[in-house]
Amino acid sequence: MRFEASPQQRAVNRRAVLGGTATALAMPALLRRAHAADPVHLISHRYPALEYYADRMRTAVPGVELDARLMPSGDAMQLQRIALSSRSAGLDLLWVNSISIANYAKNGWLEPLDDLWEKHRAEFNLDDVNPASMRGVTFEGHIYAMPLTTNVLLWAHRRDLLEEAGLALPQSWEDVIAIAEALDSPPRRNGTTLALKWDMTPHELQAVMNTVGEGWFDAEWRPIFHRERGVAAVDTYRRLAKFAVPGFTAHGNDENAVNFGQDVCAVGQQWATRCASMDDPAKSRVIGLIDWTTPPGGKQSITTDGYAISRFSGKDRDTLFRVLAGALSEESQRGAAKLATPPRQAVLNDPEVQREFRWYPAVSAAMAAAEPLPSLPEFNEAAEIATKRMVQGIVEETDIQQALDTAAKEVADLLGRRGYQQ
Repeated sequence: MRFEASPQQRAVNRRAVLGGTATALAMPALLRRAHAADPVHLISHRYPALEYYADRMRTAVPGVELDARLMPSGDAMQLQRIALSSRSAGLDLLWVNSISIANYAKNGWLEPLDDLWEKHRAEFNLDDVNPASMRGVTFEGHIYAMPLTTNVLLWAHRRDLLEEAGLALPQSWEDVIAIAEALDSPPRRNGTTLALKWDMTPHELQAVMNTVGEGWFDAEWRPIFHRERGVAAVDTYRRLAKFAVPGFTAHGNDENAVNFGQDVCAVGQQWATRCASMDDPAKSRVIGLIDWTTPPGGKQSITTDGYAISRFSGKDRDTLFRVLAGALSEESQRGAAKLATPPRQAVLNDPEVQREFRWYPAVSAAMAAAEPLPSLPEFNEAAEIATKRMVQGIVEETDIQQALDTAAKEVADLLGRRGYQQ
């Protein structure tokens, strides 16, 4: 089925192509390089861990040169889409995440790696890769990418404040609400921090939707979040929001990290990649006071970044796989442990590594309990519709049941237009 971009994506692509951005202007050069067939061409999101892995890939296979182009995620995905939709042989390797894999694979843009994974399983000790990370690079039973970093949501909490108040770790989301209320002392410190900026909302709500609720969709991709348990899940956040740092509908990762680090909140969900900053004197006033555990019931959000092979690359598949596998080696993963959560269990569960990075035991446990966002290729569009209505219910702009019924109809209409039976 052909991918149909959302209005927002069409607007971005139109501005990029017609407006002459650096990314759009770079495309002809990328296409021309397809004929050179010398280096392996990579387009990737840029952050420290991926910069590190790009460097490792340059020396993974002797004699194979890597032309790595790293840029902001939006630019990377835009350039990838242009290359893939035009079936360009000038793109060999590309950065993907748990959501983009489903979309790209559905469009037939990615090379399945099942045969190569089996062929090189023993050579590269691929059974050591964490099963949670593997779920993030798998779509409809097929492996489409090499997992390089995994990020998971944890329940962060001020250990000292819980101890002073005689509070135990939560066993349910009702306990979370009770803890947030007990530790709420504005204006100095709020009970919890929430992240309901649009792109964070599906991740923030994932745990409660899967435990208090019964999930987002049924097996046929029909919305179920508007049923009785889904209403209860959103209502849980409505009640929790009463003790949240103000402005939470505009808060994402950065704001949450500041809220914790500057002693503005007591508890809340936090991505594993933000744990190190909690003990950084330049960013935190609560060094050594924050601990982490799995959110009640688990099934919280987990996302994997990896590298895939373009279906239209003219390069040797085995060579490209070896380039990727070199970045996933245990030696390489140990070097990146300070930058991002490694998917290799030998590194993640190494007692020495866990002593150096005190949050790793919690991360390891959380990864085992986590659940990726639904592998629906259109999930980003569906979630944007659904979570907008959910937030309206959380901030009490409208009745929750009414908001979710409207969202379910809008999502069903979207998926119906894309060929799903609703």
